[in-house]
Formats: sequence, C-alpha cells, structure tokens
Amino acid sequence: MQWVRVKLVKEARPPWATRVRDREDVHAMLKRYYRFHDREEALVVCLDNKNVPTHIHSLSVGGISLCIIDPRVVFTVALLAGAAQIMFIHNHPSGDPTPSKEDQQISRRLREAGELMGMRLIDSLIVGGDRIESILHK
Repeated sequence: MQWVRVKLVKEARPPWATRVRDREDVHAMLKRYYRFHDREEALVVCLDNKNVPTHIHSLSVGGISLCIIDPRVVFTVALLAGAAQIMFIHNHPSGDPTPSKEDQQISRRLREAGELMGMRLIDSLIVGGDRIESILHK
C-alpha cells in the first residue's frame, strides 16, 4: 500500500485579482496573461461567495488548436481551494474566440458536474485577441 498526500500551496494574491462582476472584468484580469500565448491554455478561476478570485490554476497547455480538459482535475483543484464557484477560461491563439463544438461540450460537462457537486460554474469563457466570448451566456 502506498500513502498519498495532496497539498495545496497558497501563493500571494496578485494585485490584479479583484472582484469579478462580468466577463469584461475577467478579460481585463487575464488579457496580459494570454497576450503572447501561441498555444491553447485552460485555466480554472476559483471564486469565493463574493466573486473574488481566490485561486487561479493552469489546467492544461495544449497545441495551437486544442488542449485536453479532464473535469476531475478541474473539480479537484476547486475542492482543494475551497471554491464556492468557478469559472473556466481558455484562449484561442488564432485570435478568434468563437466557441467550437468541443468548447461547448466541455462547458456543458463542467456545468453538469458542478451542479452535482453543489459548485456552480458561473461562466466558461474564451479569450481571443482583444475579445472575450462566453459559451454559457450568449
């Protein structure tokens, strides 16, 4: 038998992590982060009850057109962070934030899994160039 320990390492909150009221707040928070990305990267933003980000975690870095997302990893991070709710965010290096079928599918899966766990997915966003698109709130 092997013993396993999972540990969350808390770092200082960055000064740009402020209350999230809408997708434009998220875009302002992350546009510098994604500015020079040449590959897709998916993030989960863990929020408290007042929509203040408590943790931001990089879930996956992929190629120029996709990255693999495992809902178990998303919710493991959220549970360890004690999140009240989450946002799922990824970028499209092409600059076009139009959601693909796969983007819509993973967003639905995350929303359904969150509902089962009592942890709301408040939005699923795509950052592309100077734009941001919501998959859940059209």
